Amino acid sequence: MKMIDVSMTARDHWRWKVTHDITSDFGEDSDFRSSRVQLSAHAFTHVDTPLHCKQGENTMEEMAADAYSGEAVVVDLSSKKADEAITVEDLQNAGIKDHEKIIILKTCWDKTYGYETREFWSKAPYVTMEAAQWLLEKKPEAVAFDFPQDYPLKLIDSKNPFQVKDMPTHELLLKNGILLIEYLCNLSQVTKERVQFICLPLKLEGFEGAPARAVVIE
Repeated sequence: MKMIDVSMTARDHWRWKVTHDITSDFGEDSDFRSSRVQLSAHAFTHVDTPLHCKQGENTMEEMAADAYSGEAVVVDLSSKKADEAITVEDLQNAGIKDHEKIIILKTCWDKTYGYETREFWSKAPYVTMEAAQWLLEKKPEAVAFDFPQDYPLKLIDSKNPFQVKDMPTHELLLKNGILLIEYLCNLSQVTKERVQFICLPLKLEGFEGAPARAVVIE
């Protein structure tokens, strides 16, 4: 059995502020080191529930423990270049069956640009509306990505707010109950087309998303 960590390391980032406070440390008054962290629920490797963009949906603590884990089909899109669209044609011959538990779109984009760079976001491949519609029709339970999958994310430095209607995977997948697992990494180490995928988000009451530790088991 081979276990591959496909999670980003959460550390201070130009896009997401990570505050790490040491609340107690070894010394005359303490035998323990304790820390406190503050970060966005949608930073680094994380999951979304439909509540992220649709009112009245479940919060994180209401999700099943295995909602984001199970058998996954890995779609190799590593030939995609900067700013290149991911189309229906890219997905049709990828061995995706109806009602997959999880579909992982693997671009290995973090091998081109590290996620610390602005280019990781501004030059990434992206999922077209037609490709998202095709994925919706396959009715998976969740789709995972190792790149910022919606075109507006390429405009991260723009002052214009994101519009959900312009984000295919959120508008078509998440709003229709297909869970999203965002910002995986290290998928270049994954060699098999079908794997066991374990993704366990924090059980945060009232939240619409949560940071997660994700691994692939081959």
